[in-house]
Amino acid sequence: MTAIILGPLALPLSPMLLLISVLLGLLVAALVARKHKVSVTDPLLTLLLGSLLVGRIVFVARYADSFDSVWQMLDFRDRGFDLAATLLAAAVILCWLLWRRRQQRKAMLAGVLTAAMLLAVFSSVIYLGQQQAVLPAYSFERLNGQQVNLAELGQGQITVVNLWASWCPPCRREMPVLQQAEQDYPQVRFVLLNQREHPELVQQYLEQAGLQFQHVLLDRQGQLATQLGAHGLPVTLYFDGEGQLLHSHMGEVSAASLKQRLQQYIP
Repeated sequence: MTAIILGPLALPLSPMLLLISVLLGLLVAALVARKHKVSVTDPLLTLLLGSLLVGRIVFVARYADSFDSVWQMLDFRDRGFDLAATLLAAAVILCWLLWRRRQQRKAMLAGVLTAAMLLAVFSSVIYLGQQQAVLPAYSFERLNGQQVNLAELGQGQITVVNLWASWCPPCRREMPVLQQAEQDYPQVRFVLLNQREHPELVQQYLEQAGLQFQHVLLDRQGQLATQLGAHGLPVTLYFDGEGQLLHSHMGEVSAASLKQRLQQYIP
């Protein structure tokens, strides 16, 4: 599962679980703070925003050569953060707040611990779900009509499967990023799995956009998305050489976030 479905909306799973954890943490902190007649909303928001800001700055600094503009650096929709820097910044800011605001310590700790425990539980559930997800042995067509078994295609090396459609604006924006990554990482297999579109339409779009990929396949029934619970487009799925799902990303990937993820998996 890559998304939480709210009516017609498909919202990325990980950010939504983080938001839920933070909101429940703030609720617990507010309840404890009420007993002590203090307020903790401002310091806890300072903790959250400050740590995320540091994590983003470090991420941008590490992958500065992957950004073409300042706007791309500011656009955190790719969810590019340096985890170690974020956690370190959170620890430092929390210690500073506990030292400066002694009357609010119990409430702040209650909120932080609640959010951390919930996030740990959610992360464990996601991890266990990924352990059950593998690259299925479905056969899909190439644009020339040739049948390809997806499990066999991905066997023996890191495989990135991108679910996309030509009508999807973020899909179109990330296609050049994926094309460049295919050239930069020959040890990784990239599979562009089109969702529910006619071959002629797909071929026409790729030619007009000047895009070329080694493996463009057609999922005319949306089989893979249905099996893995991949709601919404685009979705990028990372599999190891044994076909085990390593990570899923709903939404547009940037050159920097894709590079960060691949460097984690490439020996």
